[in-house]
Amino acid sequence: MKGFPNQIADLGKLAQGLRCVVQLLDDRKNPRDDGVLGEALVRAGVIGTGHTPMPVEEYIRTQLSKAKSRQSFRTSARGLRELYRLLGLIDDTDAGVVVVTPEGRQAAAFADEPLGARQTEFWRRLIRNIRHHGSHDTASHPYQVLLHLIARKPGITRAKCALTLEACDDSPEELERIVGLADLPEDEIRTRIGVSKANWDNAKKVIPSFAEQLGDVIKTGDTYQLADAPGLGGEGVVGGPPEPTGRAGAAVPRRPRTSRAVTPTTIGAAGIAESDEVAVAPDLDPAAAAAANRLRLDRLRRHNLLVRAFATRLAAAEMTLFEDPFDILAVLGQVGILGEVKTLDGSEADERERVRDALAQLLYYEAFVTAPVAGEATIHKVACFERSISADHQAWLNRSGIATIWMVDEHFAGNALAAEFLGAYFEELR
Repeated sequence: MKGFPNQIADLGKLAQGLRCVVQLLDDRKNPRDDGVLGEALVRAGVIGTGHTPMPVEEYIRTQLSKAKSRQSFRTSARGLRELYRLLGLIDDTDAGVVVVTPEGRQAAAFADEPLGARQTEFWRRLIRNIRHHGSHDTASHPYQVLLHLIARKPGITRAKCALTLEACDDSPEELERIVGLADLPEDEIRTRIGVSKANWDNAKKVIPSFAEQLGDVIKTGDTYQLADAPGLGGEGVVGGPPEPTGRAGAAVPRRPRTSRAVTPTTIGAAGIAESDEVAVAPDLDPAAAAAANRLRLDRLRRHNLLVRAFATRLAAAEMTLFEDPFDILAVLGQVGILGEVKTLDGSEADERERVRDALAQLLYYEAFVTAPVAGEATIHKVACFERSISADHQAWLNRSGIATIWMVDEHFAGNALAAEFLGAYFEELR
């Protein structure tokens, strides 16, 4: 099982800790020094003063009287720095040097602010994209594994969520292995994977706590279920009675309570009008802020025009359309088309990011769209891109049951899985 820093899971304290790092650098002090950073974290209230709390300065004096290897705040500082590195908030790969990334500066700016929508989305993006390396040159995305595990095993205990760190990679085969292990008693799981009780208990601390704070799961007692949609953990449990059946009593895939019925002209409305604006983070340079706003607005407009083109084709097949939180869900009888649309800026890095986003979102949404369905209704997952993505990325998405389509002039193109899912509705894909 992979190790994971478990000193702090509170998002507010993580922001305050980043502010400590920034302040130390501004004061020309070195946060790479565990003692320097540890003392700053104690004074800022990011880490406590022991099981029996005592005044801060007294606690620090007591700690400094011990050998360095026994000073608790040093251990906490080292673990927190590792977590910041995994989140992409700092770069401390150069010996003795810590560099705060732009995301790290943003996190520091969130210190002492309530966890609002903008901050929640910021943390969700970072946590979702944590890529954790294990042995044998493999890596997984622990948060995405957690959501997959909870989706497949609603009501799973917090203890068994430790399996999130057992996954070697994100392959369907590995995810199936993790899901299978979750059916076993906890003691048998630990025996099979060869992990101590202490490491098992550490593994369940941080990642599930992130999911609770982001509202992506609902905790009932010591068990978890997925929320109806990301961020709606306080608004109801996935499940409940099935919605009305379709023609001839056919089961219809249930849409989340948060979604709404739309048409090809009302779906994806944001950014379509020329007067629309998109909020951007404050920037000291007004010209840079204006340029960033133009780029984001242009991308939003392209995204939603592509959503509308996709929706128009599905509506022509007499499918009923819904949006929110997904880009589009089209329903006809016992078939649902669940689509996520992604624009591309032409760079390899952006394509990787958009492909990963599409995978995570479609697997997440499939879980709560299909879980409450009565009968054998089928959801087909489709990632729709602005232009063709690499063959390797197409194959990777296909292995998770996700078809890929893209625009060529005014028509859609796609691979064999796209023809299987959409050929009945898109003539050019047959």
